[in-house]
Amino acid sequence: MTKSIINCIGIYQPFKLNGFDRLGFETFRRVLVVFMMATVSVLTSLAQTPLNETEVYNRLMERQYMDGYSEGTPWTNDIPYNYNDPYLNHVEFDGWSPGCYGGVGCFAFMMDMMEYASNYEYPIRLIYSTYDNLPEIRVGDGIRLDNDAHSVVVLEVHPDGHTVTVAEGNFNSSVHWGRIIDLADPNNGFYYLATFWPEREPAVPVTITIGESGYATFYYPNSAYAIPNGVEAKAVENISGNTLNLMPLAGIIPAGYAVILEGEPGEYTFEPTSEEGIFVDNMLRGTEETAWITPESQECKYYKLATKNGKVGFYYGADFGEVFENEAHKAYLPVPVSQSNGINCFFFDAATSIDNMLATGKNADRAVYNLSGQRVNDSYKGVVIVNGKKVLRK
Repeated sequence: MTKSIINCIGIYQPFKLNGFDRLGFETFRRVLVVFMMATVSVLTSLAQTPLNETEVYNRLMERQYMDGYSEGTPWTNDIPYNYNDPYLNHVEFDGWSPGCYGGVGCFAFMMDMMEYASNYEYPIRLIYSTYDNLPEIRVGDGIRLDNDAHSVVVLEVHPDGHTVTVAEGNFNSSVHWGRIIDLADPNNGFYYLATFWPEREPAVPVTITIGESGYATFYYPNSAYAIPNGVEAKAVENISGNTLNLMPLAGIIPAGYAVILEGEPGEYTFEPTSEEGIFVDNMLRGTEETAWITPESQECKYYKLATKNGKVGFYYGADFGEVFENEAHKAYLPVPVSQSNGINCFFFDAATSIDNMLATGKNADRAVYNLSGQRVNDSYKGVVIVNGKKVLRK
């Protein structure tokens, strides 16, 4: 049996197998193609390569520069696929064998992109849900929107876990990259999630070591975790100069939320919890495994937690702030180029930050800075930094 989605609505087109002697040539050809595709799928599954979110993202972005997938390329219910020759699945799709499930328009674009992103190696399953009870969303997932009328593929998941950047076909009759959609907004009509990512193992307690610096980072996408006594978990709300403005979380680290941990040196156990926690604005990102970080959709510089010259902060993770290989379950900091301004390190409080910028040599004692790191003269009134110490001038 085949299932084809025409106009992305869901029309079934079955054919029956009633014995070889009654099969026409066309039906026999279809059966043979399905058998061969299924065989290839089984053999491929035996040699699946591990999924890596950065590689998935890179494969998606490769398509942006290929003929037929670039911004503005015509893509409708007739182009490039049509009702008589729809895009057919190459991997198992929602339990349907390869070659038995097809569609056109935005749905064909989603299927095509997902299969390419997963290297044609992983079955796709559907998760039905609602906008107020969203499943976990990952790069490469397909999303069915507009109450089962439009399909998109996820390029980037924002820190809140429900806002995504997408690519899509048949958007104003063409291919479009970069639209931002809040899936928790009921007006967007979230219907289901299509994913090739395997189901995660149940969450278990994790032990984190906070070193002599008094800081560590944390990122676990499969569960929310309770913050143990003696530890503060903080998000990076925004940046002022080269100072990170931190926001403490109240008791729970939400699933997939990257944070800075602060506490006395030692080991701390974080227990998984069914509570969701509260999301605050957060610039931090993380990786579930040791992997090259996924570039942001905007141009950024990338930083990681480190201690240099006795000062802990976020320093370039690679030369010139380029992408780097991040450790498993660690956070990193992407900063838009417009904000980074060539700064190669960010600190957690103004005193530390300004101290890093103080002049050296015979004029160091007379260098005075405001809390934004700007050098000021003797007439400046307010809180200033002199030799690394805060002083109130009236």
